Amino acid sequence: MSRVVNELDSIHFSMKKASNLVKEIGRQVATHRCIMALLFLIVARVIAVIIVKIVNPHNKDIPDIPGLAPPVSRRYCPP
Repeated sequence: MSRVVNELDSIHFSMKKASNLVKEIGRQVATHRCIMALLFLIVARVIAVIIVKIVNPHNKDIPDIPGLAPPVSRRYCPP
């Protein structure tokens, strides 16, 4: 009888440990998904701004992106 009780205790401990492991993995997956969603939003915004700047380059409502094109006021005007 004691052997059965010991095995039940061992199974209960293993189930508890597995449950904690599943919770931890779930948290990590949720964190990775949140980070990936934020990165996707940032990349999508940059792509959208680049597309709008290409389609309508004289739109003053959208700030210039560094490295995409020089600002209008800094263009070289030969004397």
